[in-house]
Amino acid sequence: MGKIKNLSDVKQSGLFGTSNFDNIINNSLHVLTEHPELVSEKRMDIGDTPISPMTLDDDYTPMIFTKEVMDAYKKLVSIINIPETAKEYSFVLLGKSGTLGDQKCYLVDQMIDCNSKDSNLSSRVTKIDEEKLNQTVQFALKNGYDFISIGHTHPNIPEEERTTTIANYLSNEVRESEYIREAGLNLSLQDFISYESLYKYFSENPNIRTAQTVIMFNGEIAMISRSASSLKRLAFLVDKNTGEEIYVSSKEEFIKNKSR
Repeated sequence: MGKIKNLSDVKQSGLFGTSNFDNIINNSLHVLTEHPELVSEKRMDIGDTPISPMTLDDDYTPMIFTKEVMDAYKKLVSIINIPETAKEYSFVLLGKSGTLGDQKCYLVDQMIDCNSKDSNLSSRVTKIDEEKLNQTVQFALKNGYDFISIGHTHPNIPEEERTTTIANYLSNEVRESEYIREAGLNLSLQDFISYESLYKYFSENPNIRTAQTVIMFNGEIAMISRSASSLKRLAFLVDKNTGEEIYVSSKEEFIKNKSR
């Protein structure tokens, strides 16, 4: 599915299920109406609506990352905090299901670069190489992987760029009620839509779990997956080598920080 322009486009999507983003979408549409320069000069639309990963229900299926994947993740966090390399890098995560105790889990052992051949990557727009993506999916199917996630980074953008985001124009009340953080630490509605084609591709194969993963500049991994009738956030992410949990934001932490 391509760019979305209005609320009816979202309603026609088969991805969202019972997830309800109406309030933040309507507030974002109000911002775009009140600030037409965001549309005319920055080419923004409803797809740029900020969505907090904290607004989704959490799924605690353990996602266990090997040392190789952890090393790649840490490298990405480092380079997206350097101004010269603060870009949206695309990748695919692959994993295989297993059990941890008596609970189903996934061991994620592949992070594959899927950056566009276009060397001029953007700090605000994801450019994934469709050929690389298709090759990676075929590799996964041939090699017994049953967890496939497309992903990209959200870099630490310059302060002047932060002022030209929808999140910057939302009222304090909306930001607080929707758990919206500074630019780069939210998902966008377009992030969900870019995941839809992968979800639909495997919708008839319940044995394969799909997801959208965003690595944010503060080290958070926001991993969104549709299961049953709703989108959920996979919230138990673990380093296989050390047993340390990878940072996932919480409403309690958000509220605590706001009260300071």
